[in-house]
Amino acid sequence: MARRLESFPAATAARHPWDEWLDGSVWELVPGADFQAKLSTLRANAQLQAKKRGGHTRSKVVKTDDGREAVVIQFERG
Repeated sequence: MARRLESFPAATAARHPWDEWLDGSVWELVPGADFQAKLSTLRANAQLQAKKRGGHTRSKVVKTDDGREAVVIQFERG
């Protein structure tokens, strides 16, 4: 049954360390270790987070040394 709340729920903590990942460095992010989403979803979320910070991301799907797929991202201001 529907219920009335006293206030809107507070935002939850960020699932990913976007401030760290979008520091301008090149990051290789491995599914299962660094994130749980689809590769395409992580790339889209990185772009949205970068836009909030006044920039954009470069991203690419690559193979890791052990043959798994990973996402490489880099934040660029402007």
